[in-house]
Amino acid sequence: MNRALKHRGPDADGVSIHANVGLAHTRLSIVDLKSGAQPLISNDGRYAISFNGEIYNYLSLRSELEKKGCEFQTHTDTEVILNLYIQDGEACLQKLRGMFGFAIHDRQTGTLFLARDRLGIKPVYYYQDKVHFLAASEIKALFASQLVNPEFNPDSIKNYFNYQSSISPNTPFRDVYELPPGHQLTIESGKTPDITAYWDLEFPLDGEYESDEESYWTEKFETALQDSITSHTTGDVSIGSYLSGGIDSSAITWLLSESYPDPLETFSIHFSNESMDESPLYRKTAAHLKVKNSELLMEDNREQGYLQDLEKCIYHLEQPQRMAVDIPHFLLSEFVQDKHYKVVYTGDGADEIMGGYDCYRQDAMRFWGNQLKNYKSRRRYYLSEYTEYFAEDHIRLLLKLHKAKNQRKTIRQFGCYPAWNDFWHITDDLLPGLFSQEYLQKSADDMQMATLAEKMKPNLEGRHVLNQSLYIETKTRLPGWILWKSDRLSMAHGVEARVPFLDHPLVELAARMPPQMKLNGMDEKYILKKISSPHLPQHPTQYKKRAFYAPIREWFFTSDKKAELDVYLSEDAIQRSGVFEFSTVDKLFTTLLNNQSTTMNEQYLTMKLEWVLFTVLTTQILHHQFIEKNAACFKY
Repeated sequence: MNRALKHRGPDADGVSIHANVGLAHTRLSIVDLKSGAQPLISNDGRYAISFNGEIYNYLSLRSELEKKGCEFQTHTDTEVILNLYIQDGEACLQKLRGMFGFAIHDRQTGTLFLARDRLGIKPVYYYQDKVHFLAASEIKALFASQLVNPEFNPDSIKNYFNYQSSISPNTPFRDVYELPPGHQLTIESGKTPDITAYWDLEFPLDGEYESDEESYWTEKFETALQDSITSHTTGDVSIGSYLSGGIDSSAITWLLSESYPDPLETFSIHFSNESMDESPLYRKTAAHLKVKNSELLMEDNREQGYLQDLEKCIYHLEQPQRMAVDIPHFLLSEFVQDKHYKVVYTGDGADEIMGGYDCYRQDAMRFWGNQLKNYKSRRRYYLSEYTEYFAEDHIRLLLKLHKAKNQRKTIRQFGCYPAWNDFWHITDDLLPGLFSQEYLQKSADDMQMATLAEKMKPNLEGRHVLNQSLYIETKTRLPGWILWKSDRLSMAHGVEARVPFLDHPLVELAARMPPQMKLNGMDEKYILKKISSPHLPQHPTQYKKRAFYAPIREWFFTSDKKAELDVYLSEDAIQRSGVFEFSTVDKLFTTLLNNQSTTMNEQYLTMKLEWVLFTVLTTQILHHQFIEKNAACFKY
């Protein structure tokens, strides 16, 4: 199991076994490079810990513990967690600021205690049968134990085509679960796990805000963001920063360049495909902030193509993917490792706490459209006001989903109308006939999202519509896709991605802010732009949200690349997995090849076809690697 995770910690490894419990660890040395080996045993020999992550307030916690008589054998945050647990038990979690997944074994009572950070920045997966309980930072370690037989969870695989991620606590694999963000797990020999939440994000009731004054929130948010940036610099190794053309990474780079004592180096992705390239923007920002910038070039006509890189990505991600953005992220983390960096800052999380996506603006369209008298008025309004921004086919989808009866149905399910609901249905018209009848029968009783929706409802009642959607975001797409890939694609190369926007005091502050401080009319991340713009160069787009995208058709679905995909998309490969109907997959591929993509509607169809076919392809790769046991983790 430990060997399967060597990429996460290439610097050292260790195993500690006591009675019927074994702990293991692979180390990425960042704090206390010399004496921080794990698993770490307490001074009295009673407790052992294996910990993944960073605790940003560990020095102040250590000082408090020393005043109470604690003696330390290392200078690590790991030992701080252990002594804090010995002192406070599970209540220690309330004092930890950072990202973490850890397991602590009480060798006297036999109890095993696991915990995951509040937002789910670091992963924890587990499996239990009548004899064994296993947990790890990645699912492949569970498979490497040879105690877990990999099988797809039919509900999860099908849900990827709508929700883009698994529905917590489910994973793509049957009987393998994630410990949800903000949760702890306690297990004793012979018993089932006791799983409870120790934290949840709370939004104020609509209208009950501390203040409506913009200056009040601007000052508070800037102070909290600066504090997050500074606190995250902990460690004994150099820190770099990812830099794109967007406001999120630009703001992070600006603040880090001001607070970090050493010269800052940034890392960016330069696409040869001009429609996706942001190099003119990030180069201007790097020059303005006087930071060194290193670029990774991604070429559409790359001689070796990108299939092998995609296979590596899926091995590390352990889930199907809708978009090809993972490949440049994966290669960028390798690029960072080659530059001898172990830690990078990212702008992940800003969109999720500040309403930065198109779906939030589309939900504002829905809200305004609800003020109109009837459907005809709404149709006229949508088609006259928004065809500049969206394809007509997408507007027709919105009109269908925004019909009163359909809104009522959605609200009954979720307790509100999630802003992401429209996004979840974009590919609906391409899905009929895609799954085999056998697979549809296996997932006929899917209750994953319904179960999660019921758990979320109590925290949605009485909240503003934007805040309702932002809460749902923290339970779905943020941990299930954004943070899942952020951790996996960086740690695949032994690089730790730090996400200052998800420092929990900052997240809690953003939750308390009135909605107009986040989405002001159609201007997203309003307060962040207000704070950052004076310190950044002027851009033609004024940092308007632009989705990070990578070519899919150009890299994979062309007539000359069709043959190399046969290992996954041939009729034989499709039949072996049993998930899809070959004739439908082949028809979608042909349609994509023939689509011209010149008009906005044709481009919209291309995007939908790319999303569906790429999810099929990555599901097939996942099946080949894990279900058919061709992955490296089965060979250790």
